Amino acid sequence: MTFTDLQAAIPELSPYQIDQISAQVARYMKLNEELRNTRPTVCPVCGEADVRFIKKGFQAGKQRYQCKGCGRKFTYDTRQITSNSHQSADSWITVIEDTLSMTPIDETAEKINVCHETAFNMRHKLLAYMESMMESFALLDELVEADETYILESQKGVRCVDRKPRKHGEGATKRGLSNELYCVCVATDRNNNLVATCINRAKPSGDDLVRALASHIVPQSVLLCDGATSYNKLAETLDSKIVELMGHESYDRLYHLNTVNSLHSRIKAMFRQLRGVASKYLNRYLALFTIMAFCVKSTIAESADDLRRSLSAVREPITYLSSQTEGLLAL
Repeated sequence: MTFTDLQAAIPELSPYQIDQISAQVARYMKLNEELRNTRPTVCPVCGEADVRFIKKGFQAGKQRYQCKGCGRKFTYDTRQITSNSHQSADSWITVIEDTLSMTPIDETAEKINVCHETAFNMRHKLLAYMESMMESFALLDELVEADETYILESQKGVRCVDRKPRKHGEGATKRGLSNELYCVCVATDRNNNLVATCINRAKPSGDDLVRALASHIVPQSVLLCDGATSYNKLAETLDSKIVELMGHESYDRLYHLNTVNSLHSRIKAMFRQLRGVASKYLNRYLALFTIMAFCVKSTIAESADDLRRSLSAVREPITYLSSQTEGLLAL
């Protein structure tokens, strides 16, 4: 469609359609203004904030600066998600929006005109940055519900050589809890803060729960659990009061595990929508789930804008290669 055709079509649009177009145009104008005014506040090399930065030309189309403190040169997005990437900021925004909306990778690749492998690498670089963001989230406080759920091991994407391959949707070969199941520890409070991480196979020990949850919970909080003895070690570490809820008949309006159990259902629903997740990427997709629960807005575009601004504050030396080889779950 040419610009002339577009001008002729605008009067035929409904008021609602015109409002939607106006909102999108205003959003992109605001985004362009943010990108135009992007200046470093901290040197990514020496870490100093109280120094001057001077412009030093362009590198790969990106503004380059020099730190007057250490003398090192860097681009404005050094160690950010767009660093070492040939894709434009618009392409990354599309990847963020499609990741939050669970759009298939092939559709994302078609939108930004890249191959499947490039779109896959971009998504997993984004997931690696999301996993890094988890350390800056608020701690769980006051009433904390904690419980675990179990995800069947998956070697999606690689040839299965250590066992007989399963058909899509097939269950475990062993009954009950076994080493075929990954344990996902989930905790949440009444302020909608949550943490979800995989730490072991089958039933978790007390040390597993301490490694998974202790650093995310404020000490002396009230810990609600289902009576598993493993939580005693966590409560002892946090100096917390533990309330054991042995079934729905013991629930009341204050003490219950309904919130954390609903999170279990939502996690499994997300994995079903993704047609399964390779177990080595499990913690990255749990980080995605946490981000989606934390940044939920009325529209995907608003959620993507909030996430993009949060990512701009994360500076990690993550590349496409490191996102595929480092920090993966291996149990």
